[in-house]
Amino acid sequence: MERARAAERTRANILVAARRQLIAAGFRNLSLEQVAADAEVTRVTIYRKFGNKLGLLDAVAEDLSQRAGLVTGVRAAAALDNPVAAFRAMVAELCRFWRTDPDLFRRLIGLAAVDPEAHQVVSSREGWRFDQVELFVTRLAEESRLRQPFDVDTAVAAVGAITSFTTCDELATKLGRGRVRLDDLLLAILAGVVRLD
Repeated sequence: MERARAAERTRANILVAARRQLIAAGFRNLSLEQVAADAEVTRVTIYRKFGNKLGLLDAVAEDLSQRAGLVTGVRAAAALDNPVAAFRAMVAELCRFWRTDPDLFRRLIGLAAVDPEAHQVVSSREGWRFDQVELFVTRLAEESRLRQPFDVDTAVAAVGAITSFTTCDELATKLGRGRVRLDDLLLAILAGVVRLD
């Protein structure tokens, strides 16, 4: 039992050190030696636990999702019987998730734009997010709540773009809102895509 706890602590320390390094230096300059030194482990330990630098990046992204409870939050929203209430809860959950660690999100998304391997890590997670958006939009479509000219595909694309980190971060920055909630603003914008009344 103690051995398992020690292994978990080691993993957590590595992820904290990797997050710090990733934000400070970016992925290309991410030094596994520095991560190892900061986490007080050897570089071999990092390779054993994560395989390589890309595996470490994937673990950092997964850790962020786990810490924020994104999957649990989206499932709770999906469990709501009313499709409008479920959709509103999903938007609120995504806004909450994006506020979890904006510095790390900026690094991950910027990295995905220029590095094909990092793009795979981020795009698989974005694929999951768009799959969830599609489920919520489909429920609204079944209630005839999509506005013209939107069908399910175009509504999913619009909702996915409007609820993205990039959009939320840009709005928060331009409006000087920092980490405050944006879901009411996003829902007002999304009312042009779906009927939420």
